[in-house]
Amino acid sequence: MSTDWISAASNLIMTAIWLIYLQFFYLSYRRSNRPFMIIHQAQGNGPEAPCLFVNMSKEPIHVQSIVAYIETDKGVRSCFITDYQRHSPEDSDVEPRLQEGPIQPGGYLVLGSFDDIFRCHPDIVTQDARRSQSLDGSRVELCVAVTHGPSQHLIGARRAFRIHEADDRIELQAHSIYTEQLTSRRKRKAVRRWVQERFKPEYDSEQQDRGSRQRLD
Repeated sequence: MSTDWISAASNLIMTAIWLIYLQFFYLSYRRSNRPFMIIHQAQGNGPEAPCLFVNMSKEPIHVQSIVAYIETDKGVRSCFITDYQRHSPEDSDVEPRLQEGPIQPGGYLVLGSFDDIFRCHPDIVTQDARRSQSLDGSRVELCVAVTHGPSQHLIGARRAFRIHEADDRIELQAHSIYTEQLTSRRKRKAVRRWVQERFKPEYDSEQQDRGSRQRLD
């Protein structure tokens, strides 16, 4: 009787150990394959500083939409960023690359300077770089929607900067040291909205998209 009890207890302990190991490996796999993107303000805090979007994931990502929201005392304006430079980890020089196609792990996009982003709004900054209104206290938010690896869902990254202006000089201060990763189901709704605003598709919901694919199949 005692032998049967010991054998059963040993089996339970071994099962528990294997379950712990499986959970550990699963969590490690999820952590290592989790998408991670950075929106980075490089080379200073002024409006001439280039803005980078970096793929730090282990899988390639494909950019669907990049939108900049500028919030001033006159309201929120948005513009889509379509002119950028692509670079891979193997690039030894900084030259324009093909804008379409996936960004490999370690690759990045140069979205232009913040001055370039401000020029998306002629009523804020004219094409000759003269500001038609003060930007002090304003807020710029950069949002990027991507497709990550084999996932069928859109995910995104978002980072905000506060604009400070004094003596005709502008400085940008990041709201956080981190880039917000929009991967949860609730946050993916905002990412989907950015893409819908950019492309205005015939089908504007995930359920309709899936239904259309099924009918075509």
